Amino acid sequence: MLNPGEDRLDYGNILKPPKSYTLDFAVGTTYSLDLDALVGMCISLGLLEEADSNIMKDPICLLEALRRTGDKVALFCEAGEIYLPGKVSALYTLLEKMVFQVVTKARSGIKYPSFHPKFWLLRYINKEEVLYRVVVLSRNLTFDRSWDICFYMDGEFGEETDKNIPIADFLKYLLKQLPKLEISKAKKIKQLIKELDYVNFETGMKEFYDFEFIPSGVPCSQGGMYSMLDTSLIKGANDRLEKSFHELLVMSPFLSKDIIRQFNERSRWIENAEYMLVTRQMSIDNLSPEDCDKFRIYVLKDEIVDGEAAISDGESDYYKQDIHAKIYMLRKNADTEVYLGSLNASHNAVYGNIEFMILLRSKNRYINLEKLKTEIFNGDEEGANNPFKEVELLKCREEKNIEESEELDFLIKQVNRYKFYAVVTENASYYDVNISVENYEKQDADITISPIFAQSKEAKFAKNILFEKLTINALSKFYVLSICDIVGNNVKRVIKIETEGMPNEREGKVISSIIGENFYRYIEFLFGDDHIISTLKANSEKTQGIAGKSYSTIENMPVLYEKMLKKAATEPESFTEIEKIIRLLPEDGVVPEAFKKLYSTFRKVVK
Repeated sequence: MLNPGEDRLDYGNILKPPKSYTLDFAVGTTYSLDLDALVGMCISLGLLEEADSNIMKDPICLLEALRRTGDKVALFCEAGEIYLPGKVSALYTLLEKMVFQVVTKARSGIKYPSFHPKFWLLRYINKEEVLYRVVVLSRNLTFDRSWDICFYMDGEFGEETDKNIPIADFLKYLLKQLPKLEISKAKKIKQLIKELDYVNFETGMKEFYDFEFIPSGVPCSQGGMYSMLDTSLIKGANDRLEKSFHELLVMSPFLSKDIIRQFNERSRWIENAEYMLVTRQMSIDNLSPEDCDKFRIYVLKDEIVDGEAAISDGESDYYKQDIHAKIYMLRKNADTEVYLGSLNASHNAVYGNIEFMILLRSKNRYINLEKLKTEIFNGDEEGANNPFKEVELLKCREEKNIEESEELDFLIKQVNRYKFYAVVTENASYYDVNISVENYEKQDADITISPIFAQSKEAKFAKNILFEKLTINALSKFYVLSICDIVGNNVKRVIKIETEGMPNEREGKVISSIIGENFYRYIEFLFGDDHIISTLKANSEKTQGIAGKSYSTIENMPVLYEKMLKKAATEPESFTEIEKIIRLLPEDGVVPEAFKKLYSTFRKVVK
């Protein structure tokens, strides 16, 4: 269960279409986002390959992965939680159409709740069938090495069902986060909502006889809001239901005193009730013994937290890691409930955040605390393979002050609740970008902003911000927001600003800059045939193009022509993609004249 050496799940493989299927559309959510991690997901979704180092370093592979998935993915994340990559790539331009930021509204006295769900709904297709996959995780779309949990299951069309109403309501909430101009993606999400009435998901596991989706914090179409307070797991202050249990497991990296205390004070009338808490060492520092005196508390051993050797690329680096999984198990008599997903055992998570959980119902004979202990400890608690150690709270602890990083996070949330809008205008052969910030208020911090592809053009954050004389390749909807507080702590985040007036040829220019002199290699990639490029390389290039580029003539490309004829008979859709590329690329010599003539002749022959 939590043995990285044996039970590791690859995020990309979970999302990758099954054999004989391709991705039709996917909706994903994450709290924090690493843009390079999203590129890796696109390799799995678009190329059906693992995002290993060789592919991640190949710009042609990356380009095609992003091009194939750009219109098929809608990824929602917390505004202000896109990490700034160490090395910025022009390919990020193609991610703009996938990424959408969510700003939550104040709720239950919490000023800045978080958009915190980790969820995917994917629609796969082949020539005859449609297959759905739902994925519920605790993992963000980043390269964090912490230990997470994932549950997914597939579904096919069948009888009408109400099991998926919570997913449909969650998608309706996400629909409202889309910009008004995202008409095509809104249409696809509406299609998912409509079809979910007839999608029958199956756990495929004898241990779970039933399941329930819980998009906590989202409006329910049947009235009210989805809330963990409506489950057997969480007991609110005014909850009259007993909600007792015989066994309880809480695995959560982050905790709040009030949530742990309400667990601790329940089941007082049940003899020998067992309580187990698995968390991070730092998270128990705010707890007092009376908050959790019924729990046995476990944290990862120091040698596990301090580092795990990288498992790919032959690297010898070590990475810090800790628990990030959110697992809750509650057993009463013969009935067991297991909750998995994004929800921490914290006040904000329960009362304010947008979260996504799945409830799996089971029986004591299949799942109970003793069985889960064996899984968590990788055998016996005293065994050598147990990565956890038991800890005790020996004295009362004082409440900690808000950490500096939390103060910066608070500033990020404040700034991202402003309404941004950008307008691009031509300035001779360059472009100017004017950013307007509605409801702007000056903060007690040093805040700057810059285009992600022109970070040297940094400007003070203000109600109106002007960037002058940007090249077309420097234009982006992504900007770098830098915040430095009064004591010198600094954080940088990427934000996306909806923009009017982007030149139509911008995407073509980006693709052109990536393809460069590798046009034939790109065509080879589209055909999926290694023999083409090797043949082209073997033939001497007779014709020189502009800037010293060498192009093959029609006479030197009989193999390519033959392959195109075969593709026309077996996979005519390949040429739809090629035509899209040719139309998109600017007239700057990237598409060789020899290929244009060949392709023109070819189209006449196959018509």
